[in-house]
Amino acid sequence: MRALFVFLIALAIAAVIGAFAVNDRGTILITFSDWTIQTSLILFLSSVVLFFITAYILVRSLLRVWDMPSSLRRWRKQRQRRLSEKYLSRGLVALVEGNWKTAETDLVKGARYSKTPLINFLCAARAAQREGRIEKRDQYIKLAYSRDPESQIAIGLTQAELQINEHQTELALATLINLNEQHPDNARIKLMLLRTYTELESWNDVLSILPGLEKSRLLPRENIVATQLKAYAGLMKKAGEKSNQEKLDAVWKSIPRKLRGELHLLEVYTTEKLKFDNTEECELLIKKALKAKWDRNILRLYGLVKGKDPAKQLAFAESLYTGHARDPVLLLTLGRLCIRNSLWGKAATYLKNSIQIEPMPETYREFARLLEQQGDYAAASSYYQHGLVLATSVKPHDPSSLLEQSDK
Repeated sequence: MRALFVFLIALAIAAVIGAFAVNDRGTILITFSDWTIQTSLILFLSSVVLFFITAYILVRSLLRVWDMPSSLRRWRKQRQRRLSEKYLSRGLVALVEGNWKTAETDLVKGARYSKTPLINFLCAARAAQREGRIEKRDQYIKLAYSRDPESQIAIGLTQAELQINEHQTELALATLINLNEQHPDNARIKLMLLRTYTELESWNDVLSILPGLEKSRLLPRENIVATQLKAYAGLMKKAGEKSNQEKLDAVWKSIPRKLRGELHLLEVYTTEKLKFDNTEECELLIKKALKAKWDRNILRLYGLVKGKDPAKQLAFAESLYTGHARDPVLLLTLGRLCIRNSLWGKAATYLKNSIQIEPMPETYREFARLLEQQGDYAAASSYYQHGLVLATSVKPHDPSSLLEQSDK
């Protein structure tokens, strides 16, 4: 269409020039040394125009030839950019759809044409790990480092995340420690370190990193407190597992005063303290906690710890009876404390009432022990059996028939 338009214009110009040439008889004489040129005005002007057009075309052609290498480079860059975008887009779509092999193939192909192949290699590493090809994953991570060393934080965090997901927690910790040493102010690294320390149950390290996170407000206050509770509980459990009473007491004393009021920590401390003989402190702590707040878990432990005065301990538990007469855990606790005070009949009544309200394996066990002390081994065996069935089964059963048999 464009060529036709140019042809028509040229034809029109030629027609105009022809018309002037017919009517115009003007001549032009050019003398140069011994040469003399005489021609018509129209022919001269046509020759001049033709000369300039030819010169223009020739110059443009020479410039195009001269610029050909640059044009070729631009074409190659545009082609590489199109291929890079094409393979990256296809690879990311395949990654989202779960086509790991296709995603890995397209992402690696796209990396060949990309000037910044970081995203390609990191996503290819994710796809390789989902395929179970860990060595290939590590290879892509190394390629990402070599091609874009300035993106060390992004690459390191991706590597640590993949290692954690693959349960290579210790390797992830080494990666994060190295990153933290080089970039101590990076918030994301510290959060990943917290996650790794938690999974490794390295509770002292968890507690050491929390103040910095709280100061920089990287975590909400409630998350900080929840993590502190988990860490202190973990330390106390470790001390109990190692039968280290001194360490257990030291951890309890190291807990900030505000946190010691948390019933969960008191429950863990008391549970671990029951592995040793001295639980008088726990009896006082639980009594204080129950005065402030009713909690069945803490109440249950109150029947297991041994205070200085068993009679006073029983009296305090009975003072709770008025408002919680139908609580099976309170009745179990009262039964245990009555046994400790050698009040056998009273203990039996409490334990029977607890079983009638809500049968629990440990209540059956306490009642069976009481029957053994009284010499009723047959009834004790029956209670042991029912307690075992209840502990290992979810089938409901009626305890009234068993209590009637015990009474008989």
